[in-house]
Amino acid sequence: MMLLAGLVAAAVMAAVTPAMGQLLGQYLFPPNNPWNQNISAAPVATNSASIISAIGSTVKIHPDWGADSPTNGSSPLYGIPFNVVHGNTTAKISVVIDDYASQSDILPAPIPTNAVIEGDYQNGPNTNGPGYNPNQRGDSHLLIWDEDNNIGYEFYGAARPSDTNTIDETAHTDGKWHAAQESVWYYNTNEFRPLGWTSADAAGLSILTGLARPDEGLPASQGGQGAINHALRLTLPASIVSDQYIYPASHIVSATGNLPFGARLRLRNNSTVNSLIATMGPESQIVAHAMQQYGLILADIGSSMYVTGASAAINSTNGISLVWDLNDVLSGLEQLRASNFDVVNLTPAVTNLSQSAGATGTALTINGYNFSGAAGHLSVFFGTNTASTPNVLGDSQMGVVVPAGSGTVNVTVRSGLYEPDTNDGPGANVNEPIFGYGTSATNAADPFTWVAVPRFLRIGQSGGNFIASGTNNSGSGGTYNVLTSTNLLLPWTNWMLLTSGNFDSHGNFSFTNAISSTNRDLFYLLRVP
Repeated sequence: MMLLAGLVAAAVMAAVTPAMGQLLGQYLFPPNNPWNQNISAAPVATNSASIISAIGSTVKIHPDWGADSPTNGSSPLYGIPFNVVHGNTTAKISVVIDDYASQSDILPAPIPTNAVIEGDYQNGPNTNGPGYNPNQRGDSHLLIWDEDNNIGYEFYGAARPSDTNTIDETAHTDGKWHAAQESVWYYNTNEFRPLGWTSADAAGLSILTGLARPDEGLPASQGGQGAINHALRLTLPASIVSDQYIYPASHIVSATGNLPFGARLRLRNNSTVNSLIATMGPESQIVAHAMQQYGLILADIGSSMYVTGASAAINSTNGISLVWDLNDVLSGLEQLRASNFDVVNLTPAVTNLSQSAGATGTALTINGYNFSGAAGHLSVFFGTNTASTPNVLGDSQMGVVVPAGSGTVNVTVRSGLYEPDTNDGPGANVNEPIFGYGTSATNAADPFTWVAVPRFLRIGQSGGNFIASGTNNSGSGGTYNVLTSTNLLLPWTNWMLLTSGNFDSHGNFSFTNAISSTNRDLFYLLRVP
């Protein structure tokens, strides 16, 4: 029995799952979502120094949250609270959307009877309604998280049926819930607003996902998780913000600066900053480490270097479970200045290929950075040829199978989808028409050359001989070796050399081997040196 073996190299790779933000045992968005992306290795953006200078190097970080205790009476809540409901049993209420209905998800929401709105009093509702006159609630964000289904309902300018007016100061007399905007987030999936659409946040982002929460930010010894494994929400003045957005944001506002919504700032990881962190209390250290690992995402126009948080963690019955130690948070984090931060560039880059030549079907490892955070939309191109779905092993490495092709090409990585913004003018999306971090620039480390794989085309038996012929798929010239073995599992270096030869002017080859009683069961392997 004569057997012919075609041996194909393959690599088995296990995907790495990063730590993610967790809320009552569930994750807000999948691990490859940009909110959950560890950006500690991302390079500094070329315009970082000018952006930080425009912000003001001495501007300090301000944790934009405060106390939450009924004993504080009618003192307003400081921060953005969130509500926890069981969506399978809580009745859903239709909310009238007054201002941004065309950019809203108008769905009934499971609003709890004791819902807390941004700007409420610490001991109960503030019925002066949303707005910016004295005693009103300001932005009046209402955040609801459905624990049963991991769905978030986020409202801007929420008004209770009993409130005196809506966000645009319209008299409120119809006895219904109102809001200026509604966004619904399905946190078990990677989803984004349609390009050009706002959300309850100006940048088109989820608010709950970016809050600093005490259930994450308190040490484990105090009942918290001891780590914040996601980016945090940041505001900057309009003079810093540009009239553009960059992934994962999707919306623009009228502004005059140079930093787009969705841009990421990262706290430096150097001796100066780490010495400051070492002097902080445990809660401030946890928040600071999150800024070093996951950074701050520009989400709205507001006070400079304000980081948004929830003043309390909420349990499954929508009650307060944990609160911050404000002495720790304020005395610690306010030591940090804008000069301690960099703007980072999250465009993917290729720095090395595990091999610079190979055949179609070869397993290849691509090294570089900024490979995570693409929400499942990471593509690898060999020239213009698209490889099969890459296996992302981490932010700096992925595995891919070489597609069909020929010649020498550059290997590039694209983070994002081809998705033009049809709601805004040209240039609103920094990476137009890609909604993502963009495509890696070509460089000296990414060329790849296809090597043709010789193939057996015919095998047979004649006159007591085994006869085989085939082609090298690349034309004239070159040598080949034919190896044999009775054991297919042996490394090819242990196979015996049967014969060597040269491909003819057409790239063809042939050989024969006499069949005898001692070589009736052989495997044959054709190798090109």
